Amino acid sequence: MTAFENTFDNAAADYDQSRPTYVKEIYDAIFRYKPLDSHSHVLEIGLGTGKAALPILATQCHFTGIEPGGQLAAFAQKRCQSYANFSLLPQTLQDFTGADQSFDLIYAATAFHWIPEEYGYTRVYHLLKPDGVFARFAYHAGPDQGRREMTAEIQEIYAKYMHSEKPPKEYGMENAKELAETACKYGFADIAYHIYSATKDFTTDEYMALLRTYPDHMKLEEPHRKMLFEGIHAAIRNHGGIMTVYYTMDLELARKP
Repeated sequence: MTAFENTFDNAAADYDQSRPTYVKEIYDAIFRYKPLDSHSHVLEIGLGTGKAALPILATQCHFTGIEPGGQLAAFAQKRCQSYANFSLLPQTLQDFTGADQSFDLIYAATAFHWIPEEYGYTRVYHLLKPDGVFARFAYHAGPDQGRREMTAEIQEIYAKYMHSEKPPKEYGMENAKELAETACKYGFADIAYHIYSATKDFTTDEYMALLRTYPDHMKLEEPHRKMLFEGIHAAIRNHGGIMTVYYTMDLELARKP
């Protein structure tokens, strides 16, 4: 496993508790674009703890999830064990030996950006049946918009310990369009893309658990990471003890001709 995969796997409990649930509208859009039933074969790349799988499993499709992290996979197995149509393989896409033209839908939920673009899209294209669909969706965390003083204070802490002078720009429709068009370079067609919004409230300690699932935070040298976390913890506590994360969720769809 790579270093980032170990980061996620070592924080599997925090990951499962802290990361947001995908909005229903994402699945509605996927099912409009590619209806699924008990005859459909679906592959999820990067199953994680199975947070994105349940709406797909509910279609009664033949579901295969691949996940190399042992602790993450254990959470997924427990979450999805009541579905007879669920299959889990403890491996990466690079290790997966599935036959070409095997799947009606392949999707990745906040996971595909870790795979080299040319390899990932090419492999997915070959694994899909003709008229098969690739769905790529993800979430992007944004700062608390209702507690401006707290947000500004936390940004100063990031500037000091992570040299991040400005918060990341909000992910928007142009970003989703550009990402959807990437699939066209690898033979896909009929692209579609959507943007959705959601919020999630965290207590101070819950937000610290979320930060422990971020590889860029965890790879900081220990003294800087300790001071970063302590500073953020104090800022949230001093401003009421709640952090509201504003999430943008994007969905890109593409079809194999």
